[in-house]
Amino acid sequence: MPASPPPLPPTAASPRRFTDLLRHGRYRFTEREMMQHLGMSYRTIKQREANPSSLTIGELLRVADLLNEPAQDIMAVVLAEVQASNRASAGTD
Repeated sequence: MPASPPPLPPTAASPRRFTDLLRHGRYRFTEREMMQHLGMSYRTIKQREANPSSLTIGELLRVADLLNEPAQDIMAVVLAEVQASNRASAGTD
């Protein structure tokens, strides 16, 4: 009996971090486009990427609008990232 073919490589997985959604999602935006649409300064965007738990609901909704994604999907990515970060920091204490 012939051997099974090797498994197919995984398809492009959904971004798992908030910064990946902004930088490497379906759409690519310049810094200026993001700043204008999100109503945030460059510094604030960088802070939110580094610490997505600081995003406000309004900011999450604007990100969802910018990315043309359901707000729940954006929230799920942010929540998963925050929970993973909390687990990692709890494990290092």
